[in-house]
Amino acid sequence: MNDINPTTAVVIFLFILFLTAALAYFLFINVRYNERKWKEERSIMVEGVISRSAMNSLLASYISKVGKDAMFSLIYIDLDRFSEIVQAFGDKESKKIMDKLTKRIRSVLPKDCKASLYESDIFVVFIPIDYDQGDTHELARRIQEQINESITLFGSTEVNLTAAISIAYFPMHGENTKQLMNSLKLANYTVKKTGGNAIRLYNEDMSQTEGEFLDYYYQIKNAIAKKEFLLYYHPIIDTTKEQIYGVEALLRWNHPEHGLLSPFKFINIMEQSGDIYWVGLWGLESLIKSYYEFKQVFPKADIKFTFNISPKQLLNETLAVDFQRILKKYKMNAEKIILEIVEFALFDRHEVVLQNITQLRALGFQFAVDGFGLDYATLAKLETMPLDTIKLSKEFLNEEHSYVKSRFVNLLVEFASKNEKTIISEGIENPEMLKTINEYGIKIVQGFYFARPMSFDSFKIYFKETDVPTMLKK
Repeated sequence: MNDINPTTAVVIFLFILFLTAALAYFLFINVRYNERKWKEERSIMVEGVISRSAMNSLLASYISKVGKDAMFSLIYIDLDRFSEIVQAFGDKESKKIMDKLTKRIRSVLPKDCKASLYESDIFVVFIPIDYDQGDTHELARRIQEQINESITLFGSTEVNLTAAISIAYFPMHGENTKQLMNSLKLANYTVKKTGGNAIRLYNEDMSQTEGEFLDYYYQIKNAIAKKEFLLYYHPIIDTTKEQIYGVEALLRWNHPEHGLLSPFKFINIMEQSGDIYWVGLWGLESLIKSYYEFKQVFPKADIKFTFNISPKQLLNETLAVDFQRILKKYKMNAEKIILEIVEFALFDRHEVVLQNITQLRALGFQFAVDGFGLDYATLAKLETMPLDTIKLSKEFLNEEHSYVKSRFVNLLVEFASKNEKTIISEGIENPEMLKTINEYGIKIVQGFYFARPMSFDSFKIYFKETDVPTMLKK
């Protein structure tokens, strides 16, 4: 055999070295993945329940043992808005709540039924073949009763919990663990969509009506856990003082596959699931952090930070208390924050809304109504409404010029001047629009003509480098 020439030997050596390095890398990744998975499971383990992997192993083993002729049940328990509890009381107290909740759930289950803390706020209960469908529904009802009973913290603080509970049967609703879990999640989503705090059995019709939304729903839950949501900032310009008046914080989802998503892609699902309330608390906290960071860089700057608040948030009786807690946590002056409300009709239709607005104004928050249009009936009600700012809808500028439009704007500007209200015109996209709105006497504006929504770091650069007087003369 001929000797291998030096060049070939080097190539072989490098190839072996590459294979060894690649193998080592993949082994390292696998170890890290398993270690991270173990830590995640470890972080949510609570005494009295088994882990997610243990439950999956139990189900796989049981299915293999009993075959398709036997039946067993699964109960899926997804706590409603538990992320808000964590945000309000912290990880330590939330762990105590889960400990108490676990003991309560275990107390109503027969010994041969197994419970798993499947995710940080989700339990899965396994009911073996010895129990029929009636028994399963009764156990689900008793679990719901235990969850609904108040939990006391700090000696006197009561925490009230609810849960969306779904039920699925093997093999009718799935012939393996994955299929069963998909059925449970789909049924659970239909409960969340209608407000939570109910029990629902999976049926095949759900796959046709709700299946397309389910994936997004669980992606959103995962996005909350992984902190994929962020705020973008859209500048507001004062054309009279020729300076930046404020900035509007806008929700964005940094989706791992689809990139940066606007709320139009997901906000409806969050409204239905109740996650929108978490957005409000997280958003206020994020905004306050941005405010302090901004003041560190620009200590002499005096601008408003505006933040959208959803109708469902305003209908929550604890909103003012929760916002007050966040203000105290950061020692924040609420007078620097404007809360924008989208639906004007909410003001006089719901007592809870007015109560929340009254309490939030007492804390120092200002209020704006967003999307105000050409509506004389609404204009007549403005004087009695607890508003500081009126944001004219961008659709308003698209209305054809007419006597009615001119008359309406003149009345609105007159009202604002008389009652010390601020008018902001949205949707300014070109110099012509800016000129038109300025001629009406409206001097505070916002729109793509000045800037598009941007990250907070980009906004700080924009604030520092933008020459507003020059920009206005373009």
